Amino acid sequence: MSEQTTERDHLFLSLREAQLALCFDFRHYEPQLLLFCELIRLMSDGNTLFRRETKKNGLWISQPGRRKMRWIEGSELIEYMCEAISSEDLSSEMLAAVCSRAFRTRATQAENPDTGETGLRIDTGMESFRCRQCGQCCRNLDYRDALTEEDVKRLEALGCNDVLDRVGKFQSPKGKPIYRIWMKQGKLELEEECPFLKKIPTENRWICLIHDVKPTICRQYPVSRKHASMTGCPGFDSKK
Repeated sequence: MSEQTTERDHLFLSLREAQLALCFDFRHYEPQLLLFCELIRLMSDGNTLFRRETKKNGLWISQPGRRKMRWIEGSELIEYMCEAISSEDLSSEMLAAVCSRAFRTRATQAENPDTGETGLRIDTGMESFRCRQCGQCCRNLDYRDALTEEDVKRLEALGCNDVLDRVGKFQSPKGKPIYRIWMKQGKLELEEECPFLKKIPTENRWICLIHDVKPTICRQYPVSRKHASMTGCPGFDSKK
């Protein structure tokens, strides 16, 4: 559940939602080695040993009951960190400290004002965001499989057949629908760029031709100041 104040934009997350948000962050990028080192030191109180190797995408980490350190890299390292922050033994205070470092913002223990549930209040930093219409997110980021079934149902209800014509429907190995965007009309080929993005002539700006009905993933970008920084969005650059 999200809340807003006149001072700072923030989210209220249950402890479980906070853990899921951290895992989503870890899995969304390449291994964040500096962050992971800081979190390992924080959560283990210095009891877990680790070291980096120059120009390598992993860590040597000590394992309980073992004298030798184990090399963990790439997706395996990401899953190692997800398992660590998903522990039921992690206190709400520690989880807030982890979120503060991972999301590069203020995170504090709080209660849901509606339910009284213990959770975390996380500032998003989005109150100072301003879209520059640079088109970077639409042209350079890969959201091919991010269209949801809810998006499709909403587009169908609105009668947006021109948009739906650009959506490919496939099945996952488990039989669940996967929607791919954006397809070439009448073909099983993907467009190189979003066909609903239009450059304003003589200006270095772009506009979305389906702004009022665009997919959730497009409307939510960026979800935080860190997300903007990690994906090249200039929306917080006060110099522009």
